[in-house]
Amino acid sequence: MGKRDLDCLIIWGSFGFNRTLISNLRYLSNVSATEGYFVFPLEGEPTLITFFGRHDTTWVDDCRAGHPMHSKAIAQRISELHLEKGNLGIVGISGYFGEMGFSYATYTSLVNLLPEAHFADATNIIESARRIKSGAEIRCFELGCDAGVKAIEAGADRIRVGTKDRDVQATILDTLYRNGCEAGSMLLYCSRKVVSHAGQGQDLPLPGPRQLEEGDMILTEMDAKYQGYMAQFNQPYSVGEPDKEWKKKEAVALESFHTGLKVLRPGIMIGELDEAMLSIITKAGYTWRNPMFHGLGLSLEGPIGRFPVQKPFEPFLTIKTQPGQVIELEPHVVSPNGKTGLTIGCPVLVTETGCRPLSDTWKPGIKVIKI
Repeated sequence: MGKRDLDCLIIWGSFGFNRTLISNLRYLSNVSATEGYFVFPLEGEPTLITFFGRHDTTWVDDCRAGHPMHSKAIAQRISELHLEKGNLGIVGISGYFGEMGFSYATYTSLVNLLPEAHFADATNIIESARRIKSGAEIRCFELGCDAGVKAIEAGADRIRVGTKDRDVQATILDTLYRNGCEAGSMLLYCSRKVVSHAGQGQDLPLPGPRQLEEGDMILTEMDAKYQGYMAQFNQPYSVGEPDKEWKKKEAVALESFHTGLKVLRPGIMIGELDEAMLSIITKAGYTWRNPMFHGLGLSLEGPIGRFPVQKPFEPFLTIKTQPGQVIELEPHVVSPNGKTGLTIGCPVLVTETGCRPLSDTWKPGIKVIKI
């Protein structure tokens, strides 16, 4: 903030996108159960402005109610800090989630309430700080990974011919919750004989009535969210022995995943990692729809590889990796016609000399359910 000549940050957070849009707000305040704004001055005490005001779990003493006119409460605090003519940084109007971010109504009201203030985009200040994880943050990932592996195994125990999809989902989520993860942990789930990504299950009818059949492939992607940190796994299951084509996709995904582990180290261009993992897939005659990797923290974050489904997206290929980053390696192997595919992945920490998976017990690959 000092380098940018900013007197104060105004940070926004909400429960959108599986609660990950609260990440910048949570990072500074420790608030997890509400939405709102955070006034963070360069000098002086910060103020949390939310629906109710008081929150005992935060790191902030000054908590105020702001709904339904958060802008008035923000402007009042800015005036108390004597920053009506100051340089104010807005956090939540750019980056990967920028167009899902800071309320336009709040922003325009602030401009009117503080006509002599100077406003600037400061989103990258917080998001850059969040990208490098402390030892405590890494420990949260490790504990999330422990819970995630238990949930994967519990799901495998529940999967049988005739079991309902919803019962498998409930088992996975229940296991996460009982092992210390937050109730808002994401679970993408799709089961069919023709599937390409776990996320497509969200576009199908509710899975409750459907019963699993022999030959089904179940694709899952979960965030084992511990203290907000998303230990993400991409885990496929096969009801019965998978056929030769599924085994070939698995082999290609595993080769791409292990290639990523060999290449990922501090100081490389993200484009190098992207090309190394993707080339394995394309040389085998397959395609992809989702990126080979993305950053993880309190939200999905940069760096992100090439993302064909999101055509307007410009990947972070020129960013260099740094020790302390957590990156989800999740190669997506899809048939040329786009109908079948799978992902395999887990969180990986960039270390001083290379990288390491943050789970010591997870084994990449299809979990085969014997029938």
